[in-house]
Amino acid sequence: MCINPTATITIKADPNAILERKVQELITKARETKDDDPVLKVASKPKLYDGALRAGTPIYVARSHIPVFLLVAACTSLVAWSIYDTNLAIVACCVAGALVGYDMLSGFLHIVFDNPDNLYIPILGQPCLEFQMHHHFPTDLVQRDFLDVCGDLNLVGLVVSVFTILAFDPINDPLVRCMGGLKMLMAYYGQFSHRSAHTPSTVNNKFISGLRSAGLMIPLEKHRSHHRPPHDMDFCLVGVCNPLINFLYHKVTRNRFFWMIGFFAYGLMGVKVEAMVMEKILTVVGMY
Repeated sequence: MCINPTATITIKADPNAILERKVQELITKARETKDDDPVLKVASKPKLYDGALRAGTPIYVARSHIPVFLLVAACTSLVAWSIYDTNLAIVACCVAGALVGYDMLSGFLHIVFDNPDNLYIPILGQPCLEFQMHHHFPTDLVQRDFLDVCGDLNLVGLVVSVFTILAFDPINDPLVRCMGGLKMLMAYYGQFSHRSAHTPSTVNNKFISGLRSAGLMIPLEKHRSHHRPPHDMDFCLVGVCNPLINFLYHKVTRNRFFWMIGFFAYGLMGVKVEAMVMEKILTVVGMY
């Protein structure tokens, strides 16, 4: 066998490793300029117990893709089962309700994860660090593989799924089953929406532009407003609930414990609450 001595092998660079090097460069620069950025201060230390005890580096790590495929398959099956038990029109209404519910949850999540004071909380600190580092590297979602971006939800997806199964009996309640399946699918859609807001090529993508025009995906200008300091506007990742979340945050309270409790409560109880709301609406209009 003859090998061409001039042949070269192209090895794809690991985007997570590239981003991690940029983090270290930013930390070095901050030390030289005496920048007191809390995000960089936390990122300058190694995380302990994979971030469960203390947030820190590495921040950008590869995620397992297997849970993503399993959750998508399971959730799609739950929605299909719900169509079989009810009908397509009811599930279509549930899709609309799930989109609004997810978007409101994403606003709560974003407010909690964007708060520098939460960087020092065990377990919560690491995802807060990842979110807040995104303000330093807005294109990190584009540079990383999309399955890695979806993989960021592996742990929360598992926790919510197990809690829903144990607490709300989705097997015997088709609306809980439907809203439970849609919860994770909407979360992945939110990741896609967020990533698209940082992808220049989507400006001329007719499908994505159509979703934005229909109000079903975050408009570019709205998400740009969030990335301008002090990052206190337009937190939602789809954009439907931005007016509500902006009002609550600016006119009602910025108390971080209010938002934290709301996030955890709605994150765990949201499937049941949304199923109850949808049952009431569908009953009133005579569809259920």
